[in-house]
Amino acid sequence: MTDAPRLVVGIDLGGTATRFVAVDGRGQVAERLIASTPSLGTQGEIARFLAEGVRRVTAGAEPASIGVGASGPISPRGIILNPDTLPAFTGLDVPALLATEFGVSCVIDNDAVTAALAEARYGAGRDDDSLLMVTLGTGIGVSMLRAGMPVRGADGEHPEAGHMTISGSPAACYCGRETCWEQAASRLALQRACTAITPQPTDSSADIDAVVARADAGEEEALRAFAEFGTRLADGLANLLTVFRPRVLVLGGSGAAYLEYFRGTVQGTLDSIVDTYPSVDIRAAQFGEFGGAIGAAALAE
Repeated sequence: MTDAPRLVVGIDLGGTATRFVAVDGRGQVAERLIASTPSLGTQGEIARFLAEGVRRVTAGAEPASIGVGASGPISPRGIILNPDTLPAFTGLDVPALLATEFGVSCVIDNDAVTAALAEARYGAGRDDDSLLMVTLGTGIGVSMLRAGMPVRGADGEHPEAGHMTISGSPAACYCGRETCWEQAASRLALQRACTAITPQPTDSSADIDAVVARADAGEEEALRAFAEFGTRLADGLANLLTVFRPRVLVLGGSGAAYLEYFRGTVQGTLDSIVDTYPSVDIRAAQFGEFGGAIGAAALAE
């Protein structure tokens, strides 16, 4: 009788939801879980939240190793520094908490980096190890891979490229910008725009789905909402393409599930800008909202 293979666990800590996956030795996702991200809690409570998620996706078995992707800044020592969207986790050494709990190695990186690693290794970017990854969630995450390695700042930290000033109506951000790309073009921004034109809003992603149904029926107001979102998204993408000049652009996160409703506007806006960046292949992330967690597991391997 042989022992069951041990599973590698990936965790994606997002501002709204935390995603857990267990990946087997063949790189296949054996189990997945979504839980609401705590906004408050003691260190002990946060450790129990993480441990419970790990045990649920491994069916109580001990993991072989654990990887974590977290939104926002992470220090070179692996400490989360994101009081605005991960307040309960800021200042914590999450890898140390998990290593103590399970007695296995644990690593951490920015969630846009882990999502990019997933797509580069297994998904939409597996034919090109130099790609730009943009995740649309509560905020906007950005990672540029060159030769399979993430581009870092001079201080060793991950560039917070979701925070840049774009044109358009004010979209004030905690970063201090009056019109910030993250506040104007994230999945949460799309949700707010859809909530504003929904007769019986729920203040949830269901409002986006309601506007999708109206767009499918050809309703002008719904089509305009997606077009305006696509314009705001493309405004920031053009800046990133100018700086990084990638061959492949992968859009991920929960907002990318609606890509086909604003792809045309994004492509048209990017095509209208000339002589600043090469033509880029825009692809939807293969792993969608679980890309960060799957990439975190790949990092742990």
